[in-house]
Amino acid sequence: MIEQAASERFRLRPVLLGITITTMTTIPVFMTGALGVQIRHDLHLSASQLGGAVGVFFAMASLTSVSSGRLAQRSGFEVILKVCVLMSVVALGGLGFLATSYPVLLVFLALGGMINGAAQPAVNLFLSKVVPLSRQGFAFGFKQAAIPVATFLSGLAVPLVALTIGWHYAYAIIAPIGAILFFLIPKAENDDPPNNGSTPAKQRIYVAPLVVLAVGMGLGSGAANALGAFLVSSSVHLGWAPGAAGMLVVLGSVTGISARLLNGYFADRRVGKHLAVTAWMVGTGGVGYLLLMMGYSWLVIPATVISFGAGWGWNGLFNFAVVWSYPKSAGYATGITQSGAYFGSVLGPLIFGIIVDRSGYNLAWSSAAAEALLAALAIVVARRMMTAGASRLEGNEP
Repeated sequence: MIEQAASERFRLRPVLLGITITTMTTIPVFMTGALGVQIRHDLHLSASQLGGAVGVFFAMASLTSVSSGRLAQRSGFEVILKVCVLMSVVALGGLGFLATSYPVLLVFLALGGMINGAAQPAVNLFLSKVVPLSRQGFAFGFKQAAIPVATFLSGLAVPLVALTIGWHYAYAIIAPIGAILFFLIPKAENDDPPNNGSTPAKQRIYVAPLVVLAVGMGLGSGAANALGAFLVSSSVHLGWAPGAAGMLVVLGSVTGISARLLNGYFADRRVGKHLAVTAWMVGTGGVGYLLLMMGYSWLVIPATVISFGAGWGWNGLFNFAVVWSYPKSAGYATGITQSGAYFGSVLGPLIFGIIVDRSGYNLAWSSAAAEALLAALAIVVARRMMTAGASRLEGNEP
């Protein structure tokens, strides 16, 4: 009884470790988006080339996501996470010291993407094993807050680093953290999670609803990552100073962090309907993109709050809903859905950049709004498949 009670206590240290690892493996792409104005000027890039660079990161991440989820499910998270944090030092160091041309920039963003795709399912599995189910909503919200933390740091890097000593140093300063994380990753244990003792030892995976969820997450993440990659450039186009535009990313990041933590807090106090709330948030994010589409500089602030808070504040709740439905196969299931996110994130910034070059930001933001609405619809459809079909597990309503 004492051990059971102890297992139900929320453990902050592993959650902090999870968010730090996720931040380290995510920050290369969001740093690139926030520093887009300086990188484009220095390397003579078009908007579509910048979008392509962001797309390369997510394309490589999609290649490693599913396989990493399977591997982590079989062998544990320890080795994968240790390799990932060490390689993140290489990727960030390369961007900081060697990325003096577009091809080199692409090479190290591709490496960063492979690292991110491998790390995400492993971190999800890690949290599913060390955090009680009754506290996993907040834990996954905390973990997914790594993305707005990455954008927060990236936004600060514009006025503090890029506009003072140069954009390369923004990557280089963060790189050594990965070496420290290597020594903090605990050993993986093969025993069952302490919170799932009543669930069956084996769990059958029904792929169809996961594929539909992957489509929804891909559409929503495509729009959200275009936001991260182009908000600064779009705001500068509307007349914002580069430093002030960088602080918009800071504002959005704080909003996104708060939304993800609140989502997790309320998820732990709600029985089911996690995907329903997710769909509502994704759709609301589309309103923020529409405000950006209108092209008024004074609308950028409310658009930023809505887009980051709702349109990018749902990821942790989404991952928790998947783990809630597939508690014995968290790594594999989230590997499938995360691959959809990466695939969408390849196309989102790339298509956005192409539209900007050919038709301007107004049409690009309207396309992001359409993606958000389609994402919400896909999540609703997947939820119905999960609640009505054979994939409904142990009475857990997704």
